[in-house]
Formats: sequence, structure tokens, C-alpha cells
Amino acid sequence: MNQDKLRQKQADVSELAKAIKGAKSFLIFEYLGLSGRQLTELRRKLHNENADLVVAKNNIYIRALGEHGDQNFANLSGPNAFVYANGNEIAPFKFIHELSKDFKFIKFKGGNLENNFVGPSQLQAIASIPGREQLYSMFLSCLQAPIRNFLYGLKAVSEKK
Repeated sequence: MNQDKLRQKQADVSELAKAIKGAKSFLIFEYLGLSGRQLTELRRKLHNENADLVVAKNNIYIRALGEHGDQNFANLSGPNAFVYANGNEIAPFKFIHELSKDFKFIKFKGGNLENNFVGPSQLQAIASIPGREQLYSMFLSCLQAPIRNFLYGLKAVSEKK
């Protein structure tokens, strides 16, 4: 029986290590307090963005990250969830950040983006950056403003004459 458990743990570690190796980014967050329904909804949203959520024991995370060469999470404690992204690498950060606004008990533990460790405060900052479409809209608005002001000036001059 113990051999079967050991083999299962080793399989879980190697499966997670393989997922980490192929992921564009990942993060770990404390989820204590989320209901099963909320976790299922989060999994569904993440799956739509080509990301996955894994809930396992901290030892499995630590060993899988060790195989990946990441020692930044050697002291994980508490109930944690692991999210890795194969698509948009920032989308999971945004989902968890939005969830943490509603549930104050959710805390980022850290993550990895472009093979660099990202601390909890950096994850918060990255997650608060607007999306691509929003940034395009802001940029276009900045380009339009001088033209719009020039046209308002021409209109004012023509009305004075």
C-alpha cells in the first residue's frame, strides 16, 4: 500500500514538473476559504484561457519546482493552489487578482514569468496592468487628442469670424 502511494506521489510530481516545463508562466496562491463551486468556476475560466489550476500538497509543488530548478518556493505553507499558463501568460495573474479583490483571504505566494521569479507584490503590479485591447484604446486616444484639439481651435476661430 505504501509503495502504491509513493509511486502515485512520484507520478504527481513528474506530471506537475512536466507541466511547469512546458508552461509560459505559473503562480502559486493561497486559496483557503474558496468553496468548491468557486474553484470549479475559476478552473473553467482558466481553462478557457489555456491555463490550468492544480491543488495538491505543498511537498508535491516543492519537489516539482525543484525538478524545474526553482528553489524560491522551498518554504511553502498553508493550502495553496498552483496555476500554470500555456496561452496568455498574464491572464491567470489577472483572474486571481480579480478574485482577490472579492476575497481578501486570497494571497499571491509567488510565480514565474519568462523563467524569472516574480514575488507577490510584483504579481499584483503585473495583474493590474490593463489588457491589450485597453492599452490599444488608450494609445489611440492619446494620438487622437492633438488632432481633436486642433479641430476645436479651428472651429472656434471660424465662429469668431
